[in-house]
Amino acid sequence: MGLKYPELLRLAEKQRFLVTRSQILDLGIDQKAIEHELDVGRWVQLHVGVYQVDRRPRDWESRLLAAVFACGPETVCSHRAALRLWGLDGITNAPVEISMPFGNLGFPEGALVHRTRREFAVSTSRGIPVTTIERTLLDCAAMLSDRLLGKALDSALRKRLTTIEAMYECLRREGGRGVKGTKRLRRVLAQRMYDQSTDSGAEFDLLYFMRLADLPEPELDHVLFPRGRRRIPDFFWPAFGKAVEVDGVDAHSSADRLDDDLERQNAIMDLGIEIRRYSARRVRRDPQGVIADIRRFLAV
Repeated sequence: MGLKYPELLRLAEKQRFLVTRSQILDLGIDQKAIEHELDVGRWVQLHVGVYQVDRRPRDWESRLLAAVFACGPETVCSHRAALRLWGLDGITNAPVEISMPFGNLGFPEGALVHRTRREFAVSTSRGIPVTTIERTLLDCAAMLSDRLLGKALDSALRKRLTTIEAMYECLRREGGRGVKGTKRLRRVLAQRMYDQSTDSGAEFDLLYFMRLADLPEPELDHVLFPRGRRRIPDFFWPAFGKAVEVDGVDAHSSADRLDDDLERQNAIMDLGIEIRRYSARRVRRDPQGVIADIRRFLAV
C-alpha cells in the first residue's frame, strides 16, 4: 500500500490503519481499486464502508475506532468504553460502546450503540473521538455502583482531568429531566467539598469502606516534617496520633524505593505516630478484615 497509495498510508497511520470509504474516494482512489485490494487480501472490510489497510491483529482500541467510523459523523466512544479509554479507575474491561445522533445509520457488529437526541460535548483520547470526562462520568452513573463511580471520579480528579465545579456544570447542562444516573452522580459529588483525591484506587476503596463502617474521618493531606522532610501519610488521625498506609504492588519495585519507604516510616514513627500498613491486594480481597483491624488499631 505504501508505494501505491502514499497519501492513504499517511492518513491510515494516524488512524490505526483504519480508513473509511469516503476518505479513500476523497484521495482519488475509486471503487474498483478498493475491490481489488480486498480481493487480493491486502485490505479487510471491518464494517460497511470501513477498511483496515494492513493485516495486523486488531486490538480493543482499533475495534472501537472502527465502530465509530462505521456510524458516521458525530459518533463517539462513550459510557464504559470511554471510562476505560480515559484510563479511569473503576473498571478494567469494557465493551465496544459508542453514542451517535438519531439521524445516523449503521449498527456495527459487536458494538453496543446508544442513540441520542441530546447534544453532548466531545473530546479526543488516544486519537479516538470520545465523550468528555464529565459526560463520561454522567453516562456511567446509571451503570456503576456508588463505589465504582466514586472511584472513577477520584481518579479523574487525581489526574487533573476535571474538577468538582466542572462536574456540576455538566450536570446543569447535560443532566436534564429523564437522564439516568443524575441522582447517583449528585450523591457521589455531595460527598466531596473540593477537588482533593486519594493517591490510588486502593486508597479510595479503603476510604470508602472506612466511611461505610462509620470510622473516624481521617485527614488525607496532613503534612508532617519528620527529620526535616515533608511527608504526607495516606490516612492520618491527629487526635489518635495514628496513620494508615496502603502499598501498591510496585511500592517496593527497587532497593532504593524500599530504603526510602522504610526511612519514611521510621521518621514518622520518631514523631510518636503509630502506623499500620496494608497491601492494595488485601484491601481489594479482604476489605472487611482490614476495616476490623483499623477499628482495633484506633480503639473505637
